[in-house]
Amino acid sequence: GDILYCIDQAEMDARLFLDYHVIPGKFLINGCMASSGSLLRWFRDQFAPGVDFAELDEEAARLPAGSNGLVLLPYFLGEKTPINDPFARGTLIGLTLSHTRAHVYRSILEGIAYGFNDHLRVLAGHNLKITRTRLTNGGAHSLLWKQITADVLGLPFEEVVNHPGSSLGAAFVAGKGVGVFTEWGEIEKFIRISTSIQPNPEKHPIYQQLFEVYQATYRSLKPIYPRLSKGM
Repeated sequence: GDILYCIDQAEMDARLFLDYHVIPGKFLINGCMASSGSLLRWFRDQFAPGVDFAELDEEAARLPAGSNGLVLLPYFLGEKTPINDPFARGTLIGLTLSHTRAHVYRSILEGIAYGFNDHLRVLAGHNLKITRTRLTNGGAHSLLWKQITADVLGLPFEEVVNHPGSSLGAAFVAGKGVGVFTEWGEIEKFIRISTSIQPNPEKHPIYQQLFEVYQATYRSLKPIYPRLSKGM
């Protein structure tokens, strides 16, 4: 899971990466989480073999925000930004006998969104404001995941019609390199916004409270995680 924030001058923070933008004079603050889509595939393959993501989304959509008290830390491959901790491990807290497969699946979607929110807290510490947001690539095909992410972050998301993902940018850069395009802004002719996903004002406060649990859980377990790696 990646989060990219475009700026006109370099802004350093050890918790995040900083890349040169392909457009001269611009930079990209880059947050990169070690597992997101791979975590969903792992869950489906291990606990819902033969079930497609649309069906899992449908099950999870019936549940309330917060998955009835489940909070997941998506550190199944350790974590890169913003905690930079290779010893961190996937963690699920709050399980009871009333929870189902759908609860755990929804908590994964929410947990990855909490990870994105962790990055937004870093940006806010640098007074970097978010004015427009777009989602792309595989996860953007899930209406439920987009809505959960909007609710957790409290931000609207523009939906790009028939977005091919990162390949659009790669193809445009190639075209710019061989002279098919002359201005970087020409990429806009290939982008059409259909709708905007709006955050639910009732669910956002619920998620903000659970995000505090998310952070507190990591702080509490951080000294313990390295001990788990000794048994691997």
